[in-house]
Amino acid sequence: MRIKKMTATFGKLKNSTLELDGGLNIITAPNESGKTTWCAFLNAMLYGVDTSERDKAGHVSVKTKYRPWDGGGMVGTMEVESAGRELTIQRTTKGTSPMKNFIAMRTGTAEFVRDMDSDTAGEKLTGVSRAVFERTAFISRPDIRVSQTSELERKIAGIVSSGDESTSYTDSDGLLRRWQRKLRYNKMGSLPAAEAELRKARHDMELIESSAEEIAGLRGRMSREAKQIELMEEDLKIHEKLEARAQSKRVEDARKSAETAKARVEELTRAITKNGRVMTRDDINSIRESAAAVMPLKKVAIEAEKSLWRAEKELVDATNRRQASPLSGRTDAELEADIAKGRELENKSRDVKEPKIPRAIPIVICILAAVGLVLSMGLLAPLFGGANAPEIVKLSGVRIGISIAMAALGLVLFFIKLPKKRTAADELSELLESYGVQSVDKLASLKSGYLLLLRDEEQKKAARDAARQAYESAGNAAQQAGEQAVSKIAAFMPEITSGEAVIEALQETEKHIEELTKAQFDATAAQNVYETLLADFDPNTPVDDSYLPMPLRSREDTVAALERARAQLTEATRAFDLATGAQRTLGDPAVVEGRIEELRDRISEDQKRYSALTLAIDTLSEANSELQTRFSPEVSRLAGEYMSRLTDGRYEKLYFDKGFDASAKEADRPETRNVLNLSDGTGDEIYLSLRLAMCELILGGEDPCPIVLDDALANFDDERCRRALELLRELAKKRQIILFSCHSREAEMLRGERGVRVAEL
Repeated sequence: MRIKKMTATFGKLKNSTLELDGGLNIITAPNESGKTTWCAFLNAMLYGVDTSERDKAGHVSVKTKYRPWDGGGMVGTMEVESAGRELTIQRTTKGTSPMKNFIAMRTGTAEFVRDMDSDTAGEKLTGVSRAVFERTAFISRPDIRVSQTSELERKIAGIVSSGDESTSYTDSDGLLRRWQRKLRYNKMGSLPAAEAELRKARHDMELIESSAEEIAGLRGRMSREAKQIELMEEDLKIHEKLEARAQSKRVEDARKSAETAKARVEELTRAITKNGRVMTRDDINSIRESAAAVMPLKKVAIEAEKSLWRAEKELVDATNRRQASPLSGRTDAELEADIAKGRELENKSRDVKEPKIPRAIPIVICILAAVGLVLSMGLLAPLFGGANAPEIVKLSGVRIGISIAMAALGLVLFFIKLPKKRTAADELSELLESYGVQSVDKLASLKSGYLLLLRDEEQKKAARDAARQAYESAGNAAQQAGEQAVSKIAAFMPEITSGEAVIEALQETEKHIEELTKAQFDATAAQNVYETLLADFDPNTPVDDSYLPMPLRSREDTVAALERARAQLTEATRAFDLATGAQRTLGDPAVVEGRIEELRDRISEDQKRYSALTLAIDTLSEANSELQTRFSPEVSRLAGEYMSRLTDGRYEKLYFDKGFDASAKEADRPETRNVLNLSDGTGDEIYLSLRLAMCELILGGEDPCPIVLDDALANFDDERCRRALELLRELAKKRQIILFSCHSREAEMLRGERGVRVAEL
């Protein structure tokens, strides 16, 4: 067997891949890089994960320790070459059972391997059970020491004897001791029971007169037991009908699941069939290359549109600020001309004085107006003759007053209507009022700010024009990219008319392809389940669809209770027969005496059997010692040769007892030393030699399984490490060897050597 490639989602490994060659593979990586995780994954792919293992103080189970860090399920594939076949095995999590789902196929095909399942894969590929593999070819510190197990015993017994691996010393010894305990174990067993029955028979001799009451009780007991048996047999028939119904339903459900899965495959196939063609991932990738630029260019166009909107807004704001100025609508030349004119008028208004009306003229006008008012009201009538003056005189005074008032009014109107000459100050005031300022300097300052507003408006207009051009260019580029993508997808989906729709269609189609791949896998699995259930189902088995009351006991409990009831009925019948016989022979002790004699004979026979079993146990122990004596020299010899090579001849011999406790003998010393008295490094070298020897003797053959070493050379010094690598390189000519190490020295020692592959995680 040779492992070619492993892909794992296991512990810290996330869809990680490790490729291996057929000879010596050296994989180096620092601590916490996943070396031990890869070893555990390899073991799990071969033999599965023991879900019965529980966490406890100082120990974490495999299913807990290597639970994927992302919270998903354990998943893995392994490509192997075994017995001339290229195989790919896959394990996935089933519910709460990690690595329980198992599939084995011929690599590169969809052909399933029928002679291999989750429980037998490891033993079929390696040739040994998990217990033997972990105690021989799976070498990991600190578990490099070899422990005994019944599977390893059977393997060793098969090698040193006829090749039969069906039994082991431990199993046979246990079976003999169980038989012995059935005869006598403390106060239990058939012997104590027979002795008790003998005592009872003797006691019956004393109670024979009262046997009538006992017979009546036994008769009632027999009747009850018979009734109980009848009821339980009826329950058992109901259980059988229910089981047949359940099995039929499981087959039918599996058939429906297979049909549903197949229909799902057909549905998804139709979903990716566009315009009469089935789209593939290559088609999607080709179209996606064209559509890849659509969304980025679309985003650029959107950003350009936003920039254009901002530029438009800024231009409007600048125009509003310019139009809000009092100088709005004036050109720079007009403003400059008005400022120059204002400067000139200022100079003229300072040099020329305006003509003024003489101060006496307004006084004279006021006096005339007052006199005319008084005369017109007759207030100065006494001056013209008193109260007795004639009316004519009074009337004349009024007339004179009116005339004077009219003269004053005429003077006022004259001066009001008198045309005035426009002065420079008037023109300057009119000019400044047109701009709403108080001085020419203020007008000049206002002009500077207005020019800034004009320049800002021009800049915003230029920015707006540039943004419009960028928006149009980006839109054209996005439109061209979309048209190109649409043209590519037209062969499949002529209804697609936009680049955005192309991307959405690709995403939807790719999703359907992924779903189709999973659906095909599910359909194959469902069909396999259906065929498996159908193979174990007899369609001719009648199925009772009528109402069946559920028995109180389960089937197992019913069978057990039925067996007990039959045993109790048998016991009651026997007791009844004995009591009836005693009653028939009432007064004649011969019948009871015969029973006593029978019990004595039975006890004698059981005692002989007990003694024979004791002799068999002792003989088996001696035979096991003989097997160990025959096996130990061979494994000690080969392990000693390996140890001598590792230590350059310092240790020439190794010795192992049946529990694989080791002792070593140095070449120049007569005594042997227990491994516990040696250094840790030497102890690791001894048990590495033992494991390599056991692999050679137990796991040989034409297609031997790989040897896996996890930091097994960590305690070796450089020289012994070099010798160990040379030994492994030699053994790798016959089988694959995978060495994981946290040091770089192993890789440096053999880098570039023929038949050695060096890799780093």
